[in-house]
Amino acid sequence: MAAREYVVIERNLKDFVINPFPSEKQLYQTTTSSSDEVNDIQLDTKDSSTEVNTNGSNDNKVDDMETKDSSTDANINGSNGNKVDDMETKGSPTDVNTNGSSDNNITVFHTGSFANCTEEIQNEASIDGPESGSVIISCKQVKFRAKLESFNNNIGVIVGVLSSAGGAGPARRQSIRKTWASDRHAVFFLVAGPWEDISKEYEEYGDLLWIDEEEVYDGEKSVLTLKTYSFFAISYAATQKYNYTYTHIFKTDDDSFVSIDALHNELSVKDLGFTRERRNTHDYFGQCQLKYPKVHREEDYKWPIRNETYPEPWFPRYCQGSGFGLSQKFLSCAVGQNHVANVRFMPFEDVAVGMLAERCGVVPEWPSTSKVKVFRYKSDELAKRVRLGDKNRDDVVAPYACMTNKIVQHRIIDDFDMEEHFKAVKDPSYCDITKAKRDKIVEEKTKQGIEFFD
Repeated sequence: MAAREYVVIERNLKDFVINPFPSEKQLYQTTTSSSDEVNDIQLDTKDSSTEVNTNGSNDNKVDDMETKDSSTDANINGSNGNKVDDMETKGSPTDVNTNGSSDNNITVFHTGSFANCTEEIQNEASIDGPESGSVIISCKQVKFRAKLESFNNNIGVIVGVLSSAGGAGPARRQSIRKTWASDRHAVFFLVAGPWEDISKEYEEYGDLLWIDEEEVYDGEKSVLTLKTYSFFAISYAATQKYNYTYTHIFKTDDDSFVSIDALHNELSVKDLGFTRERRNTHDYFGQCQLKYPKVHREEDYKWPIRNETYPEPWFPRYCQGSGFGLSQKFLSCAVGQNHVANVRFMPFEDVAVGMLAERCGVVPEWPSTSKVKVFRYKSDELAKRVRLGDKNRDDVVAPYACMTNKIVQHRIIDDFDMEEHFKAVKDPSYCDITKAKRDKIVEEKTKQGIEFFD
């Protein structure tokens, strides 16, 4: 990747606040006394939720959170003992930043959210016709094709699914079309690569959003951010141009199962009686970081990032890429105020969305009614394999399929697993059947003395 030249802009975060807590101290403040301090995001630990990652670590990517399944899910009623939501209400200790500065009340996290790419862009989207155009992503023009009339829907939510043009991508898309996206409108698969590789599928199904970029998933060269930001920009441009109505967009992956009904139920909830500090605005929600993740630069780490790409020591808080929602209000800020066009490029798409959230004054939130489940396994051994990129699953017993109290289940294994989850959505009692099947496998392996991980 060629080195980029970056500039940093001085902006006060309050200029972008969408839903500040009224009559409370601002959750975030920016220090603008000098250009060196412009990206220092300060968190008042007296007023904030506890900064505890779901596995007690500050690793910066989703798979690092693949740990004990029973201790990572946020309870929506605050009654689950030591789980995440209960910890939100307690005071957090003061963290010390990499420069060693701290006091009893303020923690400073130096993030790259307010850094811009070199050339400031104002006109970020151009729609050439009903199926083509271009958008600007981090100062880069990205051409696209999509059937824009499909963005018109009567359910209020536009869904984007990251998927590869080749490899396992086509089969996964078919599996989704037959299960959770069947009879659903405004579900798009976000693909890249050569046009001729997907043109037939594009015409047959009309549900591909294609960008004219290489289909690359190699660390800092990953196309994932370009796909995700393009989904944001195209959704915004299409709905603006054709006056389509929507309330939210939702991004997920093609190895995730999404319960659209549970998603709609979540978005229909207006007030669960939460305190003002814990209310859910649904501006940016999913399984989200409760603390600022520290940047990893170790070469043996699965997702290292170089100083040249991201020199700051901390990432902003963000929601895991397996499934998160953005409100129309957030999207209007992120795209309509040209942040998508001008923000410095970040190759990790979930972190990149967290950067937009910080620029727009939006706080990542967990859902109120159901879960976004990133995890499927409990074993520390499997968590270690994920961190190291080891895909060996020969000695793994898969969890049983069930979607009770879930919006998203990530890490769907194959077509059969996707179908099992679909059956469990249509008939929740099917969870008992899938659990019994798994229990039998565990019992047999245990009797035979076969080592396995789950």
